[in-house]
Amino acid sequence: MQTHTRRLTVLVQFLVLPTLLASPSDTIRTNSLSALETMQTNWRAREAAAEAAASRFLDGGQLWVAGSIPRFDIEWLGRAGGLMPVVVMKDPAAVAAGGVLVYGCLQGAEKADAALLRQVHEKGALIVAFGGASRADELKGVADHFLPNGLPTDTPMATQVAASMDLAQLWAFTGDLVGACTRAGKMPTMWQSVMVPGARDRNAKYRPLRFHEDRTLPAQESGALGKQYLTAVVRGVTGLQTQQQRMAAAGAAIRETVKAGRTVFHANLGHFEPARLLPETFAVPLVVLPGAQAEAEIRAKGKRGDCVLLVWYTEMPTALLQAARDAGATSICMVASNPAQPLDTSLADVFLDPQWVFGDAAVEVPGYDVKVLPPSGVLNSLVFYSVLAEAMSG
Repeated sequence: MQTHTRRLTVLVQFLVLPTLLASPSDTIRTNSLSALETMQTNWRAREAAAEAAASRFLDGGQLWVAGSIPRFDIEWLGRAGGLMPVVVMKDPAAVAAGGVLVYGCLQGAEKADAALLRQVHEKGALIVAFGGASRADELKGVADHFLPNGLPTDTPMATQVAASMDLAQLWAFTGDLVGACTRAGKMPTMWQSVMVPGARDRNAKYRPLRFHEDRTLPAQESGALGKQYLTAVVRGVTGLQTQQQRMAAAGAAIRETVKAGRTVFHANLGHFEPARLLPETFAVPLVVLPGAQAEAEIRAKGKRGDCVLLVWYTEMPTALLQAARDAGATSICMVASNPAQPLDTSLADVFLDPQWVFGDAAVEVPGYDVKVLPPSGVLNSLVFYSVLAEAMSG
């Protein structure tokens, strides 16, 4: 008990230290806001891509998703606030003419991406690619539309944070695709978060459909839904300033764990898994816990001086946090807030609010029964990378 109290005292002391220089987390936040502003300014390029994709989708073309960004495809598949009629591209040969491929390009993988996309392009599919502006020329010849993320290159953990910005651009594009469909008198079927009561029955009703047959929505102005989404993400990223000292405290706890030769455990609940973008030689080695056995692994392997970093969804992972406490490990936990049911964060040594809320949908479409377009993948990954950047800063 005394050791646990001393650890909390150190963390509290760190929280009140003044910040004299821009910290890594502050730089990531500032540069992400710059990228989001660029996306908002260049909305017409995104709208043009959305219009072209919507035209094919309305004509019966399939929406495919893939990418060299790990889990980019899963971020767009079966996602709260996302489109229902989406298929993961596992083989370029499966893509048919008339379809649309949405593709996320990892920085540094452009040559391999171009070779793969060339196969899809030759089949007559429309390609909408997302990635860094510095390598756009390598992809312009094979992508019908390339939407750069606009992230400054001097960002800490730039490759990883760029992927977070690609997700923001992806969801803004999705909003604009939906808007284009409404102007044609159609509303695509979209998922509601299964965490919301009644969502599973609601989703099952619409899952077999491409477009709603029971509702007609007002036509949305060009770019309107994408802009609304980015505005919501800007609000969330701006709000991360309130978490800056907590992210620094989390980073300090991880840094001390690594220096002491102890283990940093990590578990994630969500479609996008930000740890997948870390290189094998990353300076902060993480032991990624298997989802179903995470608690058992902590209880079996966790020891005093270890650290447990949890990127979670909308409920506190109480069992995991208790296991960490019982082992004497420091716990860092990120969970979205629920205005109707305040979280009990007492088991977390450092609690982080990623600035999105229960329901995981940021945009209200007039006439639609649920909000759409999820911010969680963007904001959770930004906080995760910010904490790791802080861990490497000392």
